[in-house]
Amino acid sequence: MRVRTVYFKTNRIDEVSNWWAQFLGREPAKKFEKWREFRVGAVNLGFLQWEGAVAGGGSGGCIPVIEFADENIVESIAKAKALGAEAILEGEDHPDYPNTAAVLVDPFGNEFEVTNYHG
Repeated sequence: MRVRTVYFKTNRIDEVSNWWAQFLGREPAKKFEKWREFRVGAVNLGFLQWEGAVAGGGSGGCIPVIEFADENIVESIAKAKALGAEAILEGEDHPDYPNTAAVLVDPFGNEFEVTNYHG
């Protein structure tokens, strides 16, 4: 058993997809009118255009954990913040401390965690 895909519902598919393309440094592997999908390691990170009620333009109901190499983790957190993400948990408050990690919220209300490799 494994996780194949994690996805957010959003009512701003183009804006959300563009933000994640900048953060991940790659274009979506799949791009349809109502679906965008990025390959992140062995998992698909997807975004579904959803016309129903979505609080704050994001979903908040899904928190993917994206692992980065130790030498890239600080830069990745800084990049997310530079793109408008807000850290809601990091540093000594994060359970992974003293390892570097942060729980962030993208500008569309989607929470995600950025951490170093756990092996």
